[in-house]
Amino acid sequence: MLHAAWETAAELLPGLVGDPAGLSWAAPPTTELRMTCEQPAGNGVLPSLDKLIDLAPLGTNDEGTRSLLAVTITAAPAMERAERRSLLLEGLVHMAHAFGYVDAEVDLL
Repeated sequence: MLHAAWETAAELLPGLVGDPAGLSWAAPPTTELRMTCEQPAGNGVLPSLDKLIDLAPLGTNDEGTRSLLAVTITAAPAMERAERRSLLLEGLVHMAHAFGYVDAEVDLL
């Protein structure tokens, strides 16, 4: 799902503002990929992500549960699908480490 969202933002949306070939980037675009619980529970607290999705492939978390995981990736807008997927996996591992999932590795995803 994150892969499809990133692909849409980087490759399809720029075409809506004009001819992408005629546009030049001031710098490589920055894309934030985020997983978050947007709707609070009945007590007003955001539920933890592990209640909604399986985070087991990331390993154990040494910082407790989270309602948000995010990573920012700066990369060229157009790239091969396999290259984007590889960069996404590396970004997810970086995100997991930053949010306490110290055992996360690319080969586990």
